[in-house]
Amino acid sequence: MLRYTGKLFRPEQYENVVIRANADGSVLRLKDVADVKFDVQTYRMLSKSDGRPSAAIMLKQLPGSNASEVIEKVKARMVELKATSFPPGMDYNISYDVSRFLDASIHEVLRTLVEAFLLVFVIVFLFLQDWRSTLIPALAVPVALIGTLFFMQMLGFSINLLTLFALVLAIGIVVDNAIVVVEAVHAKMHEEHLSAMDATLKAMGEISGAIVAITLVMAAVFIPVSFMDGPVGVFYRQFSLTLAIAIVISGVNALTLTPALCALLLKPVAEGEERKGLLGAFLPASTAAMSPSPTATSAWCALWPRAASSRWGCWCFSSPLPGASAPFCPPALSRPKIRA
Repeated sequence: MLRYTGKLFRPEQYENVVIRANADGSVLRLKDVADVKFDVQTYRMLSKSDGRPSAAIMLKQLPGSNASEVIEKVKARMVELKATSFPPGMDYNISYDVSRFLDASIHEVLRTLVEAFLLVFVIVFLFLQDWRSTLIPALAVPVALIGTLFFMQMLGFSINLLTLFALVLAIGIVVDNAIVVVEAVHAKMHEEHLSAMDATLKAMGEISGAIVAITLVMAAVFIPVSFMDGPVGVFYRQFSLTLAIAIVISGVNALTLTPALCALLLKPVAEGEERKGLLGAFLPASTAAMSPSPTATSAWCALWPRAASSRWGCWCFSSPLPGASAPFCPPALSRPKIRA
């Protein structure tokens, strides 16, 4: 098996490069025939600054180092050298600074992070249609992100474009478990007329296993990427582990923090109680806009018996989930009979 370890960046690695394999099984390495050291690539280089002769120095960071930190230290060192070592009349300038591009990119990603959080908050509110219910998933997002940053610090990860991109994606993922818990508690409160505490306890007894399964499946999608070798593995390791950590923390939140918030914040809504004010007029309209039209409902209910009576329909619908029924079908319609 041939394994590529990445770019060589130490003289000892170049010294051990195999040049030839001998018939007796021995190998000839580069250090056996040459002295290896890091030096300039060529001395034939002409450098000018503002049309005047100058001495150009190009610095490259080592793999795994922090580019912003390296650039800041180089700038601080150059200011120190100018004050202590430069002769009168000698000056320096930085013609190409990568940190400006990095700072602008990180600023854009941070802005996207805030926009994604606000967008998720608005969409969750449109579907849950309750400030208390929306506040619970909204609180789960910063808790998961702060916990992820803590583990990133432990693992030595830096704030770069890949980790920030992973945090942006995590915002839309970590709210899923919290929404599942809130919806389950709401269902128990509405259907069985339980208090918030009793509904939370009963709902968590039913969906805890599902939350654990969702968390493990989602984390299993990203964790294997961290075991890749070579440049691709180095490139995506921080991204995959950052996402996996955020997903696991969201699962822990869904089993601990979110149920506690549901028991404390949620309140049962009485039958027929209407919202007042602007939200009372807006939310029913948004619900009507997202609900299927009567035409679509009639079309689905007409298609259902034909689909269920076919061979493939019989295979799909012959073992429905407990309590499941035809979606969007009016209660007055009876369930279609399934023929073999």
